[in-house]
Amino acid sequence: MKPEKRSLPIRRVILGCGTFGGVGSSRHLIGKGMDRAAAFETLNEAAVLGIEMWDTAEGYAGGESESAIGAWLASRPQHITQRIRIATKVAPASLGGDESALFDEAYVASKLAISLERLGRERVALYMAHAPCRITPVGKTVEAFAAVKESGRAEVLGCCNVSSDQLLAFLDEAERRGMPGFTWVQNGFSLLSPDDDKEVRAICRERKLVYSAFSPLAGGVLAGKYRRGEPFPPGSRLDLRPDGRTLSEKTHDALDRLHAMADARGTSCAALALAWIFDHPDCFAPVAGPSRSAPHLMHIAKALMIELSEKDRKELTQAFLAASA
Repeated sequence: MKPEKRSLPIRRVILGCGTFGGVGSSRHLIGKGMDRAAAFETLNEAAVLGIEMWDTAEGYAGGESESAIGAWLASRPQHITQRIRIATKVAPASLGGDESALFDEAYVASKLAISLERLGRERVALYMAHAPCRITPVGKTVEAFAAVKESGRAEVLGCCNVSSDQLLAFLDEAERRGMPGFTWVQNGFSLLSPDDDKEVRAICRERKLVYSAFSPLAGGVLAGKYRRGEPFPPGSRLDLRPDGRTLSEKTHDALDRLHAMADARGTSCAALALAWIFDHPDCFAPVAGPSRSAPHLMHIAKALMIELSEKDRKELTQAFLAASA
C-alpha cells in the first residue's frame, strides 16, 4: 500500500486558514481574526507561491473561514482555482458541550453539505474528524466517514487531535469492517517540543499514513512574539486564547538560540522554525497560517528557501529538547 500523500500533490506546506474571520473555532473570538480583505490577500499570495492545499474547518469563525475561501474561489478564473485542493474538518457536537448529537453518518453528512455549499465545491481533497467524540461509538464515526469517501465527496479521509489509542481504535475498526479508513493524521507538533507525539508518529510510519503537523509555530512562540519577562502582546494568539501555557527560563534560553541562528542567516525565527519542520522525516507537510501583517506569507516564502544542515538541525533540536526536559 502506498501512502495517500502521493495522491495529493502539494508544495511542502499547507495553508492554514483558521484565522480567517476569527481564531480557530472559538466563538467568542469571531471577528478577532483576519477580515475578508486580508483573507483574500493571503489566498492571492498562496496562489502565487504555489501553495495549493488549503486547510479550513466547518467551525472556524462560525463558518467565515470556509465562506471566505469559497468567495475567493468564485471570483477567480478556473485555470487558477482548479489547482486548489481543499482540506476541511468537522468537529463532534460534544466538543462544544452538546451531547445530544452523535458523531455519526447523519451528523457528518449534514455538516459536510454545509461546508461544500460555503466552499462552492462538490467535493474536497481531504475531509477530517476535527477530534474524536467521547460519546459516540468508534464504529459509528468510522461508518460516517466511510460513507463520505464512498459517495465521492472526499478523496482522502483523516483525523485530528488524536492520541495513539484513539488512532489505533479508528484504524482497527475500519480494517475489521472492510471500510475506507483514515489515512491522514493532523496533530499539533513543532520545534518547541521536538519529542512530542512520538507514538502517533510511529503508528503513521508503520501504517504508511500521512502525518501533518498543525501549529508549527506553537501559537507564535517560535515566531519570537513572546519575550522573556514581558506580558503576551495584546492581540497575540496566547493573549486572545490563553491555554495556561507559561514559558520557562529554559524555553526562553532555547528561543534565544533560535533568534541567534536566525539572525546569523539573515532570516526570521518563524522561517527557521518552519524550515525545521519542513524537513522533518515524520512530517509530510505542516499546516502554516498567515501573519496578520502583509505580506502575510513572507515567513513561509523565506522558510521554503532555507536548507538546514544536519548540524544546524541537530543544534536546534537539542536546544528545545533541553528546554522541555
